[in-house]
This record gives sequence, structure tokens and C-alpha cells, in this order.
Amino acid sequence: MAILKDYSSVPSNCEVEINLKLVNEESVEFFIDFRSGPAFPDVHMEIACLKRDFLKLLDDLQQINNAHLSMLETQDPGLCVYHIPQFGEYYYPDYGILQIPENERDEWEPSYKLIFVLDAGFKNHLRATGCGPSLCLIVKMEQINEFVTSLKSEVNSFLSL
Repeated sequence: MAILKDYSSVPSNCEVEINLKLVNEESVEFFIDFRSGPAFPDVHMEIACLKRDFLKLLDDLQQINNAHLSMLETQDPGLCVYHIPQFGEYYYPDYGILQIPENERDEWEPSYKLIFVLDAGFKNHLRATGCGPSLCLIVKMEQINEFVTSLKSEVNSFLSL
């Protein structure tokens, strides 16, 4: 079990939890849960994908860059993770493209906005749509590294059984 919680000075109930169900030489099956506090229902899904894709997704998660938009996904439908950069260019209506100036970035503690999206089309109709329930977390790189390390060690412990 690995949990990635929203980083905030105010306690938050937003979190993504991944529990591995089965790992073999070729594939990984896992349960994923989105929790966002008492005001919203929990969202659960079981996902199966190739093991190499799952491990690549985890590696890519550790390599995100805070200046570039990222879309991380496996070849099999089910889960996609978007990273919205903290320092990228954004279009604001009536203001145009704005970006945090280079000299001000050093004052900010880097955080990473991750949007986890479950493929509802695949779950409901057995066809991938890339659209479905999502949960946005703002996290620190240390949290991402702990989350990925925990999942990789679980994968390895399954294989050593």
C-alpha cells in the first residue's frame, strides 16, 4: 500500500492510495482509491497493466520537471497522471501569457500539481476514453519519491515470493 497525500499547511483529506493485488513477470494488477474528504465519496477502481509500463510510469513520475506540462500513462487504459507546471507559461483571459519571472522562482518552495485521472470509459464500456473521475494533489518531490519507492519495493516483494 502506498499513499500520496496532498501537501498543505492546512490538514487535507485528499489522497491517492494504490494497493497492489497481483504482480507477476509480465503484469501488475492494483486497486486505486481517491479520497477527498467527507464532502465527496471515495472513488475506487481496479486496474491491470503491463509491469514494464507500471514501472515506467513510476520512473516518469520521479522525472517530472516543474517548467513543463507532463502527461504520464501506461499503454493499457485505466490511469493517467497529468502534471501542471508551477513555473510554466499559462494563458489568462484579458492578460495573455503570464509566467513567474526567473528571479522570483528561487523564493518559492517547489511543489508539483498532479492530476490523477481514471478512465471511466474503459471501466464502464470496455473502451478507452481517457475521461473520468480525477483528483488533484499538490505535493513535494520528497513525497513523490517516497510514494514511488514504496510501490517499487512492493512490486519487488511480490516477485520474491
